Amino acid sequence: MTPSAYRLDGRLLAALARGGGGAETVRMLRESEYSRRLLLLRAMLDRAGEHGGDTWRGMNRLFGVLTDAWRTAPDVTRRILGHPSVGPRLVTTWRTLDGSGPAAVDPLPLASVAAAAATATGLDVSIGLAAVPPGVVLPGVGAVRLPEAAPGAALLLRGGRTGGVLETGTGLRVDLPPASALGAERTGWWPLRGATWGPEASFLVDDVDQVVVSDAERPYRLPEDELRVWRSTAAGAMRLLRARHTDYAAELDAGLRTLTPLPLAEGSAARRSGSTAEMFGGVTLSRPLHARDLAETLVHEMQHSKLAAVMHLVDLLAEPGAAEPRARYYAPWRDDPRPLYGLLHGTYAFLSVARFWSREAAFVSDPAERHRAQVRCARWREAASETKEAMLADRSGLTGTGRRFVATMGKALAELRTVPLPESAVREARRQADLHRARWSERNRAGRTEN
Repeated sequence: MTPSAYRLDGRLLAALARGGGGAETVRMLRESEYSRRLLLLRAMLDRAGEHGGDTWRGMNRLFGVLTDAWRTAPDVTRRILGHPSVGPRLVTTWRTLDGSGPAAVDPLPLASVAAAAATATGLDVSIGLAAVPPGVVLPGVGAVRLPEAAPGAALLLRGGRTGGVLETGTGLRVDLPPASALGAERTGWWPLRGATWGPEASFLVDDVDQVVVSDAERPYRLPEDELRVWRSTAAGAMRLLRARHTDYAAELDAGLRTLTPLPLAEGSAARRSGSTAEMFGGVTLSRPLHARDLAETLVHEMQHSKLAAVMHLVDLLAEPGAAEPRARYYAPWRDDPRPLYGLLHGTYAFLSVARFWSREAAFVSDPAERHRAQVRCARWREAASETKEAMLADRSGLTGTGRRFVATMGKALAELRTVPLPESAVREARRQADLHRARWSERNRAGRTEN
């Protein structure tokens, strides 16, 4: 498990700033994120050594399990360490060890990662875990369902070549499949389920490991009939992207790894999607209604993953001084004031969303659907142009590299704004923008600091 060094030269950074980069660049960013996780593991081990005592012994043992798993099956272990939901667990473990005072969390979040690697490689080990709905999550592998186990209850996983056993403090035992059969569902065991979308790529529906959503939303295991809808919609989205947006399709093939379904909030028809900086290639979203809407969402969220990885390699934002208030900005796609980090992410994503709808408008034959695509193109290319200007106007928020990055985004937006659109679509987009700003101003009248 040796990390590699990565750098972005000016040419590649400019291509990324324009919203592109291509499949090879996305693969490089994915590899850089993997190396970052290996460095984080090494840093955790060093920090645990500074704590000493039980913290050091526990962390050293978990690191040893991962090392043994790597020696036994390096490809399997690499896949698990690269799984999107492992990232937040590593960061949480680091923050626990790096906090002031002793690291009191036991077991550390890294324990579930080590347990996943041990189970998937058939190691003969024992690892202490804590119950998390739906029972115990082994990231990148699956989950043991323990509906009666209280959250936080102590559990013990015993692994072996012929399968593992999970023991609770109440005497309950759940048998786990051997490593060769982890993909098959059985009583008490929920594996991750795949959905192939093309000859070269597939994704996992990770509906057992909703590590970034609230406890109220867990678990949300998709029934088979709903899983079929997700698979069908995703296949349709990728067919559309392959036919009309080959660059975005190639980047998704190279980078997207998991979709985590979210239930719709009770009484709401609003659909949500999101991604986080530590979950490269992972998207959390409500079930989309149509393949085209899912295609837009996948393009949008892949841009967030790309930019997060870029910002792990290159400083785009200047660090504010200790006494400097953090500015907040108007974002035409949000109801709340956003920090510069969020504004940059949104601008970058909506550059590609506007480009997506510009291309769609050229393909759609139905007049109403074509108008809808043209309105969305006009709405988001103007919104991203507006926030680009706000970022460049802040003389202290961006580094020199960050200003060049945003300026290059601006050039791509300027090109997109030359694409002719019907006046009716432009008027409707402007009406929506004005309505959003009015509502935002009313909602945020008190305490607004920018725009």
